[in-house]
Amino acid sequence: MTQHDEDELPQEQPTEDRPLNPFRAPKTAKSQCIVADVLMQLQNYERHKGLRQRQRKPADQQTFEATVAALVCDLLHRFITKPTGWVSVSLSNQDLGRASRYRAAAMNKTLPTIIKRLAEPEMAFIEMEIGYQGYFGPARRTVIKAGPRLLTRLHDHGIGLDDLTQSMGQEVIILKQAKGDYWDEGGLVEYDDTDQTRQYRDEVQAINAWLAQTDIQFDPMDGGPAVDDTDRLLRRYFSQGSFQSGGRLFGGFWQPLPKWQRHKGLLIDGEEVTTLDFGQMTPRILYGMTGVPAPATDAYLLPGLEAHRNGVKKVMNALLFADKPLTRFPANTKKLFPSRMPFAQVVEALRQAHAPISHLFGSGIGHQVQFVESEILVDVLLALKVEGIIGLPVHDAVIVARSSIPQVTRIMLEVFKTHTGVEGMVSEEGG
Repeated sequence: MTQHDEDELPQEQPTEDRPLNPFRAPKTAKSQCIVADVLMQLQNYERHKGLRQRQRKPADQQTFEATVAALVCDLLHRFITKPTGWVSVSLSNQDLGRASRYRAAAMNKTLPTIIKRLAEPEMAFIEMEIGYQGYFGPARRTVIKAGPRLLTRLHDHGIGLDDLTQSMGQEVIILKQAKGDYWDEGGLVEYDDTDQTRQYRDEVQAINAWLAQTDIQFDPMDGGPAVDDTDRLLRRYFSQGSFQSGGRLFGGFWQPLPKWQRHKGLLIDGEEVTTLDFGQMTPRILYGMTGVPAPATDAYLLPGLEAHRNGVKKVMNALLFADKPLTRFPANTKKLFPSRMPFAQVVEALRQAHAPISHLFGSGIGHQVQFVESEILVDVLLALKVEGIIGLPVHDAVIVARSSIPQVTRIMLEVFKTHTGVEGMVSEEGG
């Protein structure tokens, strides 16, 4: 994964806290029973304490019930997957009061009140630790986890991950604004729907619906932490405030897993899996854009630098994402070359080897290339769906059952040629 992949991917906090997933919902009668029980007890508590003088309006009641359901289900999910873990949540009215296409119904101004009431000693459905500012160390948001009464219900009903789900109605087309500098996290952009965004959404939702019903299993092995192999919801992230930039698919339980763990623990249709990877995708897309045949040799093997292929690849990608000429080695790449080799010599070697596309170095075209790459991956997944083949995307690669390697390879090459006009390269990725 390149640094640009990491920039696009939503990052989990480095502690045992993870953000509340407000789209969590009950899936089975068992989990619905627990949610209904907590709702009833919370409303009885409000009446007993005189906290409400009149009934909620129908719309407010619906939001109230959705909020309780999301809290209960996400705390159950967190306990099952990481019993010692907490869930972080903002109690700020400023955060919760903003309308957004990305916001779940549960993220509303009543959320703090509901959490606090469920955390009262008489209720004990939630444990809560109030957040604090980081004046003398790291700050921490308010965190919550399942309280003893909620855990009793989890054990009594035998709740597992199969009893929980996520709302399929959440926004899956995410537009991030351009970053101002390295420290800018790039906020989300509110956008008006167009025929294009509706098509993107329809495509991702079709893929999600297909994956939700397929036979995909994961064995964490050796008593490792539980992995929710029902979490297959993909979202498509666009960058730079443009729907022609980025566009990669993120999400799904398999993406954060180490490569070796995917290959050893995943089963598709009961079979072991492999990963089929597009080779030299970026330079081949660029050659296609310029209408020049792609070189038959390895694009990253430069004369005199054959032993430094990984460094060449990283520098070339950095040159393509940069919007101005680079004058020194990008972070963590200098060590990948001979100790006394100047950066200018590496750049010159790349210019000579790739003269037809060298004018694009420093142009920032990398984001556009990534968009083409994402279009190819989406079309590959849609084509696999038509043929009844399960494929799990990982950036520019697809995880598939071993028996489907010939069919998937054919589809990947056909789609690549259609989008770029040049021949693609597909190989089996090592574990």
